Amino acid sequence: MTSPLRILLIDDNRSDRALVLRELQREFDPLEVTEITSSGELNRAIAAGNFDAVVTDFQLRWSTGLDVLEMVKQRHPSCPVVMFTNTGTEEVAVEAMKLGLDDYIIKGPNRYIRVPIAVRHALERREMQQRAALLEIRLQGLLNQVKIGIFRSNAEGVLIEANRAFLELLGVQSLADANAMNWFDLRDGYRQLMQLSPPQQQEQEVSLQKSNGNQFWALLTTTLNTVEAVAVVDGLLEDISDRKQAEVDLQQLNATLETRVQERTAELEAA
Repeated sequence: MTSPLRILLIDDNRSDRALVLRELQREFDPLEVTEITSSGELNRAIAAGNFDAVVTDFQLRWSTGLDVLEMVKQRHPSCPVVMFTNTGTEEVAVEAMKLGLDDYIIKGPNRYIRVPIAVRHALERREMQQRAALLEIRLQGLLNQVKIGIFRSNAEGVLIEANRAFLELLGVQSLADANAMNWFDLRDGYRQLMQLSPPQQQEQEVSLQKSNGNQFWALLTTTLNTVEAVAVVDGLLEDISDRKQAEVDLQQLNATLETRVQERTAELEAA
């Protein structure tokens, strides 16, 4: 069974409450509406937290819609709040929006129908924001689990963001520490990418230095992208020191084998 949508309806005017309630009932089913007509009722309702959205007038006998908005957002920051009033001003609307109001509707005979529409849109926005936040948490978790450093820098070569693996590769604790190291000339890398034809990407093996002075080999892949009309460099940094050491060992082994072959050949020729 679907859980009912729970709404706090805050208005001193009984007729207005009845008209808003009628429109809400037409839009939502099942629905639970708690009508609030005093500060005590509001305090108890906010403390209990058993509501999904709030519809409030601005001018109340015992408070204002701005005070109601602040009280709700302090305890329940993501709860949608819609203000439906005929006593507010443009200044009130602007101030309310700054405080987190989801919608502001002027009362009128043909405007009651807009209240449930505003509530639905606010609920949908909240759901989308919550989904986006969850995806961001999951993505950040994945980025922090991989062993490849991931970073983004601007055209000036300043790091904008990076995952934990990137900071660990450089041996630093924060993005500020990484920027202070001057670990690689990303500004020059940006200029080089600008001169390439699409896809503007470079891959190179570079010798880098950690914050403690230790050297390591890394595979650096950079790509020129555009985010909100701003050019950025997205990069991958992978520690390939073991591979480079294996290549050196293999070269030394081949050289040793070649020397032994030459020595054996000379022995056979002398026999």
